[in-house]
Amino acid sequence: MNRIIFLNQETGPLLIDMINVFAENNIIIILYTGEIIKTSTDLNPRVKVRKLCKYRKNNNLNRLFTWSLYFLQSFICLIYDLNKDTKIYFSSNPPFAPFLSLLFKNKAYIHVYDVYPDALLALPYVTKSSIVYKLFLYLNKKVFKKARKVFTPSYGMKEMLMKSTIENKIKIIPWWADTEFIKPIKKEENNFILEHKLNNKFIVMYSGNLGLTHNIEKILNAALLLKDEIDIKFVIIGDGPKKKVVNIFEKKHNLENLLVLPFQDANILPYSLTASDVSIVLDSFSSNDGGESTASIPSKVYYLMSAGSVIYAEADKESELNRLINLYDIGVCDDKKDAQKMIEFIGLCRNNKKKFMDFQNNSRKASLDFTKRNANLLYETIIKD
Repeated sequence: MNRIIFLNQETGPLLIDMINVFAENNIIIILYTGEIIKTSTDLNPRVKVRKLCKYRKNNNLNRLFTWSLYFLQSFICLIYDLNKDTKIYFSSNPPFAPFLSLLFKNKAYIHVYDVYPDALLALPYVTKSSIVYKLFLYLNKKVFKKARKVFTPSYGMKEMLMKSTIENKIKIIPWWADTEFIKPIKKEENNFILEHKLNNKFIVMYSGNLGLTHNIEKILNAALLLKDEIDIKFVIIGDGPKKKVVNIFEKKHNLENLLVLPFQDANILPYSLTASDVSIVLDSFSSNDGGESTASIPSKVYYLMSAGSVIYAEADKESELNRLINLYDIGVCDDKKDAQKMIEFIGLCRNNKKKFMDFQNNSRKASLDFTKRNANLLYETIIKD
């Protein structure tokens, strides 16, 4: 193999790491993407980038439109770029991009970040009896049957994929973080803390997408209930459909213990993530999503572990995320929608210094099991095929 085309509408640090391994081994790479989001590592300059439609996620209509346009653009580019020796890597972003593999004879590799159509079941207008779900399921089985390999980040995801393909086709590649880029920083040396006047505060932080299925209200209610605890500061960093909910709450209650910020630039991440004493992860689990949410672990969890963060997660007790938290003893998982257990956990970490420091040390140690070494696994699997 001397040439491979990567399709991913929103190319982040993990895919950059994987692509760079191929480029460093003199494989010709073409990347179809709408946006490159880097943190510590630049995309290898030998990679040829075809800039296609950028993913817009501010509402479902924009999502569908930008997914569809990227799909069409990719189809046209593949007609131009493909030859018989070229292999194709498809990710599930957009979710129906892998369907393109059915239109070409080239060897295809599918990387599943989210299991569709199960992920669609979280939407109120999609059920297992709907045409969209059944069509997705039918095409998925054909895609996975044709694929040379199917990659996924967790054992739970593998179990879900086994409904559509055979076990020996599936390869687990766990996510990771750059543990040199994100590592613990002393509070007195943390520029984010200094800039936002968070000195001497116990910081409870949510950093990420404010999506429709994320229980942001739990964090807001906890902040309201703890408003008289002047040493505790809640920090919400992010954007998304529920940003309006946060803004309305902020305007109504005008809490001194709540700080709301937009997404931070990549060069700020080593400081913002390490500023937190307790980091909140809202796994958008739903009893209607076919188990997809319980099978995956949000990639940001690995960055939080790299930062040495203590993790409070709202997630199903049967989830992969809960298994990870318990395995490494890095925090707590709560499957309740109200804020009570969150408040209790904040109190435990604030008042029991030994337990709090144990969580922190365990978290950083755990991150060393999920480093950039994992980026080699994709290359090693494809190159041997």
